[in-house]
Amino acid sequence: VIDAWVSSGPDVREETGRIFLLGGRAYPLRLDFFTYKEKTASIEFLWKPPHGVLETVPSRVLSPERPREIFVSSTPFPADDRSYGYERGNAVSEAWFTAVLTETAFRRPLTDEDRRQFIDALFESSDSPDKAVKRCVLAVMQSPRFLYPVIPGSDPGDSWSTASKLAIVLWDSLPDSPLVNAASKNQLDRPERILTQAKRMLDDPRAKAKMRGFFHQWLELDRAQDVTKDSKQFPQFTPAVMTDLRTSLDLFLDDVVWGQTSDYRRLLLDDELFINARLAELYGAKAPESGFQRVKLDGGKRAGVVTHPYLLTAFSYHNNTSPIHRGVFLTRNIVGMTLKPPPEAIEFEDAKFDPKLTMREKVTELTRSKACMGCHSTINPLGFSLENFDAIGRWRVKEKNKPIDPSGAFTTEEGQTVELNGARNLAEFAAGSEPAHRAFVRHLFHHFVKQPAAAYGFETLDRLTDSFEDNQFNIRHLLAEIALTASTPSP
Repeated sequence: VIDAWVSSGPDVREETGRIFLLGGRAYPLRLDFFTYKEKTASIEFLWKPPHGVLETVPSRVLSPERPREIFVSSTPFPADDRSYGYERGNAVSEAWFTAVLTETAFRRPLTDEDRRQFIDALFESSDSPDKAVKRCVLAVMQSPRFLYPVIPGSDPGDSWSTASKLAIVLWDSLPDSPLVNAASKNQLDRPERILTQAKRMLDDPRAKAKMRGFFHQWLELDRAQDVTKDSKQFPQFTPAVMTDLRTSLDLFLDDVVWGQTSDYRRLLLDDELFINARLAELYGAKAPESGFQRVKLDGGKRAGVVTHPYLLTAFSYHNNTSPIHRGVFLTRNIVGMTLKPPPEAIEFEDAKFDPKLTMREKVTELTRSKACMGCHSTINPLGFSLENFDAIGRWRVKEKNKPIDPSGAFTTEEGQTVELNGARNLAEFAAGSEPAHRAFVRHLFHHFVKQPAAAYGFETLDRLTDSFEDNQFNIRHLLAEIALTASTPSP
């Protein structure tokens, strides 16, 4: 990126370079730097994460271990269908022919028939080796066995097929050497052997990157990409703060999933945050000595992702909270209840309300009609439970000089009435709710497999949820069982 000499003194010169990197991949870094007779010299190593700010690359993302080589195609693949929330390429175009290159493509050894069809016959019918190679590549790239890892009705269900599906589910990639070795020895023929491989594969950075993608979708992090706040009300809130909050959330999620217990309940109940000096100043905590450290804020009133400032900020207006946005997110993603599309879209226009009203009073007035309350009888109480946190996630007890009222009640789909008195009540309910557990399992399965759990049998979701609860809500164990389910033949 940079290969240059610079000099100091009156002819001081600066050399810079930039490179675009793909998230979730490791890159080798070499830095040679020395001075000769100069009194001063400096070098900076900076990055700008997506939707973040330019800053010094933090030490937590650096490692002395040499990364493995990874092929990265520069040719985009067609993604023409997002009907289930995931981009999928259903069409085949020239991009497919030029993007990748026979055993690796088919993820199994070639049979005699494969060799005759894809190699021998094409060489015999071509008048030059170059033309034969091109025809071989095109034949492989157009083969359904390459384009579609699983073809209905033709899955042999052997160890090679299992290895291929394991790699796709957990890594979105090809089998590595241990998987290939296990498949060649037919050592993926029993569930316990498949689980052993799946648990090994979870330690790979590719599994961790895919898990990050799950949280990006489950927590609807796209909403936070262009968040701005009223500079007069929140003068300390800057793009750098939003970048720090995203780092804080990522560190928390990684700590929960890849920590010793991998306990889903910590996602909802943990009362500590990762903060640095800048966040400590904004959220009223003692600044850590260096970097990000775990700190308990607001006397233990926090509740995992439910009250993480990054999400509270994203699900708010630029100058106030939004119980409706927060409530919809909590209903669908945390509590696991379904919502019907609103019969009529109603825009929240703050200027039309009496300025003396609190946000809770405004939302109550806006949604009081019978047509609205069909859904808002659930949305509003859940959203109101977070009203102690302002539009950037800071704890507060008053609004408009009136005490905050976070209380409310809603009825579950099973007919149970749940009384709430704040964020902790809500998080404790969700952590112990079987429908909430099912919703989490359903989201996780869909993200990793790219198919609904029912595609593998109507009892699959119930079985995985029961196992999740029996195994102390261990997320890593659940991921291994999802991989096992998706890599064995469907009923």
